[in-house]
Amino acid sequence: MKKNTEELVNEIIEGKNMAEYLASNAEEFLDISLCAHMKELLKRKGMRVSQVADRSNKGEYIYQVFRGIKNPGRDVVLCIALAMKLDLEETQHLLRIGRMVCLDARNRRDSMVIFGIVRGISVAEVNDILYEFGEDCL
Repeated sequence: MKKNTEELVNEIIEGKNMAEYLASNAEEFLDISLCAHMKELLKRKGMRVSQVADRSNKGEYIYQVFRGIKNPGRDVVLCIALAMKLDLEETQHLLRIGRMVCLDARNRRDSMVIFGIVRGISVAEVNDILYEFGEDCL
C-alpha cells in the first residue's frame, strides 16, 4: 500500500469514474483474508499458534480461527493482537483486514485496550484494567 486512506478518499471525492478509481487503486485494497494475514503475522513474529492460544486466554478457539473454521469477533482479534504483542499500527491493520471497527482513543474501553497494546501487557492484565474501570473484559 502506497497511499494513505485520506489520499484514497480524496481520489473518490474528486474522481468522476468509479471504474477508473478501482482500476488505478487495485493494489491499495485489503484483499487478504483475516486468517491468511494472521498466519503471515505468526511467521513474522516467529510464533506458533499454540503460543497465541495460551497467551490469548482463548484456548482451542484460536486453533479454529487460524484454520479458518471460526470467524472471530473484534474482542477475540484484540486478544490475538495482545497475545502476539502487535503494536498499535499492526493491530489497527489487523482490525481493518477483518472489516472491524478500529480502536478509537475517544472510546473509553478502546482507550484501555490501546493502553495495553502500547505497553505490551497481557490479555489478563488488560482484562484487569477493564474490570477495574467497569468495562466488559475481552
